[in-house]
Amino acid sequence: MDFGLKNKEIQKTPGARFRGKLRLAVLLAAAICIGIPASIDLSIEWDYENRSAHAGNYRSLKPATVAIVPGASVYKGIPSPVLQDRLDCAIELYKQGKVRKILLSGDNGTSYYNEVKPMLLYVLERGVNEKDVFVDHAGFRTLDTLVRAKEIFQVKDAIFVSQKFHQPRAAFISKKIGLDLQSYESDRRIYISGPTSRFREFFARTLAWIDMNLANTAPKYLGKPFPIEGSGVKTWKGSVI
Repeated sequence: MDFGLKNKEIQKTPGARFRGKLRLAVLLAAAICIGIPASIDLSIEWDYENRSAHAGNYRSLKPATVAIVPGASVYKGIPSPVLQDRLDCAIELYKQGKVRKILLSGDNGTSYYNEVKPMLLYVLERGVNEKDVFVDHAGFRTLDTLVRAKEIFQVKDAIFVSQKFHQPRAAFISKKIGLDLQSYESDRRIYISGPTSRFREFFARTLAWIDMNLANTAPKYLGKPFPIEGSGVKTWKGSVI
């Protein structure tokens, strides 16, 4: 007994056809949402790896005006291991004569959270001349840090000090804005936050690509130029004094 279906194609109901189309649309959307960021991530990574101006050893870097140190988490006023390693590497560059200045750029957007004060105290306590330390209180993200370094602090050449996962995005942004940037990879240990940081970086690179190529995104704050020459003490206002 075939109930009239023998040798005939079983017809899908309208509901079944709709569900099939919906599944296809979801799969297509997922492919786009993952595929495009993955393509951007790989492109930015490959471009960085093909550059010669990055290193995990200061000896292979050319002298530059300034070491740029982006902020990271602080705990009860103490730099996290990620941030401590960035600061130690910047101090190393300074003491080895690879840079003349250090620019500390971090988030000081509220009275409850301050990255730059612990950064400043850390480098001063380790013998960096106070006149050679500049502070950027509005380094809310990498784009802000680099654009403000170029526009506010008039930086033309720099060494960006951060972990390897972070460096390709910084190199990508600096290339887009015309900033001569070398990369100093500050990985000195295995970080608990490593996998999470790399996962976030996957999407951060896509956002950076959009910012640079489509949105022409500006930093949250700009202001009057303060050339990175002479003394940086006046830039400390709001962090230590």
